[in-house]
Amino acid sequence: MKKDNIWTREETIVAFYVYCIIPFASSSKTNPIIIDYANMIGRSPSALNMKIGNIGRLDSELKKRILHG
Repeated sequence: MKKDNIWTREETIVAFYVYCIIPFASSSKTNPIIIDYANMIGRSPSALNMKIGNIGRLDSELKKRILHG
């Protein structure tokens, strides 16, 4: 695992990609896709899931779906 908490540009791009390919409601540290990509980038599934949640907070379309869902 990484020694620092600073996400590289590449890691952030991977996190955004995972955000785009799985439904936000399926985002979980136990989701196999999150586990696979976390292993690829050397982050824990919990860290990747948290990053995906942070990305979701910036998504105005997700906010609209949640409010109108």
